[in-house]
Amino acid sequence: MVEVGAYIPLGQRGVWSDVKPIAQDDGPNPIVPIMYSEEYRDAMDYFRAIAASGEKSERALELTETIIRLNPAHYTVWQYRMSTLLELKKDLEEELQLMNEFAVENLKSYQVWHHRLLLLTHISPQDPSSEIDYIHQALLPDPKNYHTWAYLHWLYSHFSTLGRVTDKQWKYEQRWCEEMLRVDGRNNSAWGWRWFLRVARPGAAASQADGVKEELNYTLEAIHLIPHNISAWNYLRGLLKHLKLPLTPLLPAILPYTARPSAQIPEVPSTFEFPLPSDPLPNDTPLPVPLALEYLGDSLIEQNQTIEAGEVFGELSMEYDRMRTGYWEFRRRECVEE
Repeated sequence: MVEVGAYIPLGQRGVWSDVKPIAQDDGPNPIVPIMYSEEYRDAMDYFRAIAASGEKSERALELTETIIRLNPAHYTVWQYRMSTLLELKKDLEEELQLMNEFAVENLKSYQVWHHRLLLLTHISPQDPSSEIDYIHQALLPDPKNYHTWAYLHWLYSHFSTLGRVTDKQWKYEQRWCEEMLRVDGRNNSAWGWRWFLRVARPGAAASQADGVKEELNYTLEAIHLIPHNISAWNYLRGLLKHLKLPLTPLLPAILPYTARPSAQIPEVPSTFEFPLPSDPLPNDTPLPVPLALEYLGDSLIEQNQTIEAGEVFGELSMEYDRMRTGYWEFRRRECVEE
């Protein structure tokens, strides 16, 4: 009598009676053999057998699903499943629905997302909107999941190359990205996605004069909202470097965060057109902001004031960013030796 719920080995199932399983060969004296479950070991023994014979069948497809549910990271089984789907001319839309389930349960599995990428490549819908919406939803429980963001990047890159992303969709995506940053201004993945949307993709707005000012305004406002937000500071520095723009013209918006004596902070010129921080700064903003001091130091170098820049890097080394003392000492010595 078979116990209810007990695992029945594949060899005891009629559908597999003609297959001789191939056991895993760990050598004669394995040092640390892996404690596989009975079900997983059995399934892999039969998978090796069908892979060796090159069998592409319904039972092979079912076996790959069994293994993937036990180990979603098994890339060899994923690859075999994809080739079997294509060989059998299966409905890939049905497979995509199954991946909806897998993605929710295994958001951090690269193999799940890569399989989905292959499916979308073969299905190649004329309008990728439904897939974009799915990915947006998938990011809600884990807004910083690298694999999901990478897939979203591929999705837009691939389908825009095919001419299937409209201007309306690009604008919608930017609004969606801005909402993600409104919810969490420190989401570095969302900042990276904004870079693609606004700077890196062909025809991006930041490549045009009015778009540059708009992007600088957006980034400065983000800094003013969260002054210690390294993601926004890196975005600002990256933007200026990418566009080959100097740091110094933006100093009026940066200097209040450096906690310099008021006598050292020049009056904001009437021609300055960028957002300024609140005056006074909020009481819950610890000063100085090390990222602002770094900006000031690099701006002083830009103005050939290397001695003053070295003093700023010395402050960072000795007082305000001692975790990176070695780096700031290196920067300070560079200034002294010039």
